[in-house]
Amino acid sequence: MDPKRNPPDEPLRRRLSRISAPCRGHSMRGTLAEGDGVQIASVPYDLLRRGDVVAYRSGDQLVLHRIVGRRGGYWRTQGDGNWRQDAAPLAPERFIGVVTARERNGTTSVVTGGAAGARRAAGLHVWAFVRWSALTTFAPLYRLLRASRAVALVWRPRILAVRFAAPGGAVTKFVHRGRSVAQWVPQADRWTCRKPYDLLLSRPGR
Repeated sequence: MDPKRNPPDEPLRRRLSRISAPCRGHSMRGTLAEGDGVQIASVPYDLLRRGDVVAYRSGDQLVLHRIVGRRGGYWRTQGDGNWRQDAAPLAPERFIGVVTARERNGTTSVVTGGAAGARRAAGLHVWAFVRWSALTTFAPLYRLLRASRAVALVWRPRILAVRFAAPGGAVTKFVHRGRSVAQWVPQADRWTCRKPYDLLLSRPGR
């Protein structure tokens, strides 16, 4: 899961005691949701524990994942919503801090770390594997349903198309129950659509 901001530089990392940034993505499903704010405390790498949720650099992004073990002298990480560990170890030079709290709908709650956090993550990882297995098994059927548009015969949600003026041209968003479920940017030929709305919607012009 990536906060919507660039990671702090090294001098800032040494100075900060706490920063806050909103999240995006689903790799920490079950613990952090898209739009949540997080509080990140500066903690020495040597004091990390298995089960802590940490912030670290990955290219130009700041990733939030949980420590799940140690191998070759480095901590290993994994998103609570992912079924397998991250490929790269958490080297000290990429480490930023520990996620201590989550901010959602005006309420702040503690993000559990350590042994309790590891126990929580174990259950979430099992569920992530089950979800991945189910998606893999039913992917051919899903693609068939999407191609046939048969779902539209029984599911007819009221989806509103809203056209916005943008600096590079018009952008059309498709909104259901106050949430954007698809977006069409014709000047960039870019079409994005959330599941399962892609069973109903397709790129305009097709």
